[in-house]
Amino acid sequence: MTEEFKSFDKILHIGKLYMTITQKIHGSNAQLLIYKDEHGNSQHKAGSRTRWLVERDDNYGFARFCNEHREELIGKLGEGRHFGEWAGPGINSGEGLKEKTLCLFNWRRWIGKELPTRVTTVPMLYKGAISLDAITEAMERLRTQGSFLVPGYMKPEGVVVELDGQLYKNVFDEEETKWREKTKTISDKAELDVSHLLQPIRLEKLLSKDEAYRREYPQSLSRICKDYVQDLEEEKQFLAQDEDSLRLEKKALGKQIFFFVKSVMNAL
Repeated sequence: MTEEFKSFDKILHIGKLYMTITQKIHGSNAQLLIYKDEHGNSQHKAGSRTRWLVERDDNYGFARFCNEHREELIGKLGEGRHFGEWAGPGINSGEGLKEKTLCLFNWRRWIGKELPTRVTTVPMLYKGAISLDAITEAMERLRTQGSFLVPGYMKPEGVVVELDGQLYKNVFDEEETKWREKTKTISDKAELDVSHLLQPIRLEKLLSKDEAYRREYPQSLSRICKDYVQDLEEEKQFLAQDEDSLRLEKKALGKQIFFFVKSVMNAL
């Protein structure tokens, strides 16, 4: 141990800590990276919380949105990493939005500036000295007044508190609000009809391509189902015209395909 003298660090006054509170958006984490390539040309990458996205492996259509609005996003946002929440119809609660929207976290940077199409910032509810009362008051405002992102939407998720560069969340309690009560829309209750996708002849043709399907059955059941769905996709057999409808159609198919494959295999 060194004998060099070392003084104790100065204790800071807690009243000087700066705190901000923004509304927590119930969507899917997203990031947009805008950068210059080796030739000096502007490029972009769309990402989720854990990976880069492409349209064939997307996250609720975020990569497609970034590609479709590429020039405007690059022109108005500029170089850097832009983090936010991709929210709207079909993503968690939907937040009362009519179309999917990127809600940027760094609201300070965009004060008074024009943002691209379908891009906004998370609503700022408080900025000032550290205060637990301010958190309570912000939650109460959301509970009684509803969302500050979409006026009239009465199911906001909660708040995000930024304190000394660290983020903390506070969400409404399930028992208090009952916002997470399992309710089903008419479309949820009425199971989609996917009988047109359950085609015995198609399945028999698939089985004929690889004898291992039958030889290894029932261990091969999952593989058969997966390859069958892939075959449907390649031949564009799904009727859905958009990503959200396709997801519901695949979900309905997933509930029936195992029974369908089993019945055909047993008959064979």
